[in-house]
Amino acid sequence: MVRYATLDDLSDILEMLKLCKEDMKQRGLHIWDDSYPTADLIKEDIKSGNSVVYEEDNHVLAFLVYYPNVVDHNEELYHDHKNPVLIQRVMSHPMHRRKGHAEAILRFVETLGYSSIRLLTRDVNTYSVNLYMKLGYNVITTAINGTDTMQFCEKVL
Repeated sequence: MVRYATLDDLSDILEMLKLCKEDMKQRGLHIWDDSYPTADLIKEDIKSGNSVVYEEDNHVLAFLVYYPNVVDHNEELYHDHKNPVLIQRVMSHPMHRRKGHAEAILRFVETLGYSSIRLLTRDVNTYSVNLYMKLGYNVITTAINGTDTMQFCEKVL
């Protein structure tokens, strides 16, 4: 079931975040670490009212936060400037991947009335890249960040 996150979900989300960080480290990805994202940041995400979870059997198995009408330095490259939403901190429980949970929460955001969805990913995070491409996101520009290529993506709704 997809729904908005509540503070009652915090412990599940933080446990999932810990497992995601461990999984990334094992796969040689240095995207999330001890300093990001933090428990305080996730708590603020939930308090914002813009966090979505996928819950099954009373356990949170996927999470994201979205920010309405955020613009960035690539604004001229995006398709629509009127009513975009930015998605961040998409995570799916490592033991429950490839079951459609992350897809479900991303599709939920698509129903909220925004004209486009924007997100940032890294080319080395193949799980995320493959999911976003499958769902119709397009890479609008890239940027080198250390040894990673950052991909700025958008899906026009």
